[in-house]
Amino acid sequence: MATQAMIDAVRADTKVGVGTCSVIDECYSDQELWEAIENAQCNTVRAAVKWACGVERLFREREREVRAEIF
Repeated sequence: MATQAMIDAVRADTKVGVGTCSVIDECYSDQELWEAIENAQCNTVRAAVKWACGVERLFREREREVRAEIF
């Protein structure tokens, strides 16, 4: 099933997958991850991983901006 393949690929990725402490790893259940991938209109496993990495980059960028304002 393409759905499970996308989830498995994201979970296995070294930047956003299991054990990375990324926002994807820590905050998304498999169901939420699938819904987000579907909403992003990812049609391939590669597109799903690319999307997940983009989400992580944006999250880290916002985190840096917040830290810059606070400290």
